[in-house]
Amino acid sequence: MIVYIESNFLLEMALAQEQESQAGAILALAENGMISLVLPSFALSEPFSTLAYRAVERDRLNTTLVQQAQQLARSALHQQLASQLRPIVPALVRVRKDEMDSLERTADRLLTAATLIQTDQAIFTRARRYAQQYDLSLQDALIYSSIIAHLQSQALPESKCFLSRNVKDFYDPGIEAELRTHNCRYIGNFRDGLSFLEAQLRREGD
Repeated sequence: MIVYIESNFLLEMALAQEQESQAGAILALAENGMISLVLPSFALSEPFSTLAYRAVERDRLNTTLVQQAQQLARSALHQQLASQLRPIVPALVRVRKDEMDSLERTADRLLTAATLIQTDQAIFTRARRYAQQYDLSLQDALIYSSIIAHLQSQALPESKCFLSRNVKDFYDPGIEAELRTHNCRYIGNFRDGLSFLEAQLRREGD
């Protein structure tokens, strides 16, 4: 069974978000050789960019907090508040390192278990068409185009699914119909995805 994932799978695990345990169980299935996990190579860089952007936003917040703490400390009325603000600054700095370290560990684990789809000219050309056809960003269109390219090289009878919490963009009747022609279904969260995979594996084991 082939399972396609994208950037939000990495972020779900790296940031310990609400469906981390289900994403981790899916990755464990791949590590144990029970499913084939496939990831467009383009999707690997997006989580690092996301964390870098959030770090820049926190740096701005840190600068503001430092300035506010300094101003408040000048007033006898606000000494306690100033002392409460000071520990927040180093805590936010640690968040950046902790998140990046976790993402690196997750990416390393994923790359050991998954197959990458490399972006080529054909995938890029088709992505530009998908961007218009389905009103996708070019980034999401590249992910979808990569998946379609890989699907076209696989045996039709093999069960496949595409897991992504990006329902806003990928939960589209046209996308679902195109995926079905390759015996692939779109599932919009990792909890339902894990249930589907477990049911399919039980069926195959009977």
